[in-house]
Amino acid sequence: MGAMQAFRKLVAIYLGVVGVGTAAQFVLQGFYDSVDASADGWQIISWLMAVALVLMLATVIHESRAAGHEAGAPVTRSWLTAKASLYATVFFALLFFWNWFTLEWGRGDAMHDLQYWRLIDAGVAVLAVSTALRAWRAGPSED
Repeated sequence: MGAMQAFRKLVAIYLGVVGVGTAAQFVLQGFYDSVDASADGWQIISWLMAVALVLMLATVIHESRAAGHEAGAPVTRSWLTAKASLYATVFFALLFFWNWFTLEWGRGDAMHDLQYWRLIDAGVAVLAVSTALRAWRAGPSED
């Protein structure tokens, strides 16, 4: 196994763990004894999600370039998957980083939107797991 293949597997494992962890936190947060305990969990997961989103962006940009598409060529499933993944990941990365930066470092009058976190957490969990599965399955020909 080449170095790039091993790195891709490590990225896939990280994304899978973050995706499953985010989904578990999202579903189980109602069972915490206090809101503070849930908030502490989300603070840790937010840092993990930030790293995961950067890795996901790198992965989907690579997939999008590898899928290529020439004018007049028939649209393929791999091209559609690559483009949908790219746009969805960019959408959730923008939403996540805007809301997270405002929450953590925003001015006193700037308010993050708690409602967006529901969409962000569910979306990033699904995208992280799906990106992890594609990265895990990717063959050495994509190096």
